Amino acid sequence: DIRSDELRRVWQALAAMPLSEALTCADSALASDEHGRAWLLRSARLAEQAALHPDCVQELATKPASQTRCAQKRYKMAIHTLTVGGEVWEAEEMWSRATSLRAPVDAAQHRETQPDHIQWPSTLETPTVFISGLRSNAFWDCGKWPFVSGLEANVPTILAEIEEASARFETAYPYLKQMGTWQDMFLLRGHTWNTSLCSALPQTCRLLLPELPTRPGVPYATQFNEEVVIFRSEPGTSVGAHCGSSNAVVNLHLTLKGARGSSLRVAGQEVQLQDGKAVCFQDSMFHSFHHAEDGESERISLVVRVMHPDLDLKCYGSAQATDVVTDLAGWDRSAALAAEVERLRSEFRKLAAAAASLKSQVSTSSDPADPVL
Repeated sequence: DIRSDELRRVWQALAAMPLSEALTCADSALASDEHGRAWLLRSARLAEQAALHPDCVQELATKPASQTRCAQKRYKMAIHTLTVGGEVWEAEEMWSRATSLRAPVDAAQHRETQPDHIQWPSTLETPTVFISGLRSNAFWDCGKWPFVSGLEANVPTILAEIEEASARFETAYPYLKQMGTWQDMFLLRGHTWNTSLCSALPQTCRLLLPELPTRPGVPYATQFNEEVVIFRSEPGTSVGAHCGSSNAVVNLHLTLKGARGSSLRVAGQEVQLQDGKAVCFQDSMFHSFHHAEDGESERISLVVRVMHPDLDLKCYGSAQATDVVTDLAGWDRSAALAAEVERLRSEFRKLAAAAASLKSQVSTSSDPADPVL
């Protein structure tokens, strides 16, 4: 156990540092290769002490809940460390301290209309950004997103394209993987389509391009609204429990092949995966993945991270910004919708041109002198 006098000395040392140095110190402890319960508790407490740095706490008053705030992010990291380490009671205690924390009230900065505290409902849901008013469901009915059934119906086509492009897979999130082989390739990231990869997976991208964004006209909360990623794993792979960046994201997780022996656990509920079937769950809930040693030799899945169906401009309240949109007050919904219409028109023109080119190729390849049999 960590003695209170030791914690006091650590806190005093961190509080005396510039915030950037205090965060670097805490990050180093969390990234250490040290093992054992004592070190796990110490590194989590060090992350908490960084969260309590005066400049870190002050962001609860100077930034809205729609943006990444230092104390909330650092407490998330601490709770994640404890949860993955099996320290459930310690994680609960940490959550209680985090949600009880208040920024010093400064009349010049304090905003009555924006929460100045961390609003996580439980240790099962501790995202970096938590927007109040959005429903918290571990699992969602995939029927809310009609295009999911279209993806399920086109699994053979999608899978064939992915297998042709398999050399493009890269190591996925190494800080989350506990063991085994876990790889990814992103079709859509940072709100930008990977045109090179879409050239290799044309049918897959044609199925997805018209569907994203799923809530046109609504400002993005984080860079992770919205993404398309393909995952690959092999037997013996475990991805540790973690929660996403925001409660404004729902994962549409479609297993394309290799489901036998693979499972997802979301908020303590385990689901056995099925080939050709999607599972939709809230990214902000603690979730993990396991590919059993005796499972299929390869599992491939397509994951679409979409905006929460409840997310709307009014959800941001009086917030001035998100991590993506710097001026919510000046947000022009009509302009955003017009830009989306133009994007869809551009994609339709490309499809029309491709269809015309294909028709021309078919026409020129036919020799009228050849008999029709």
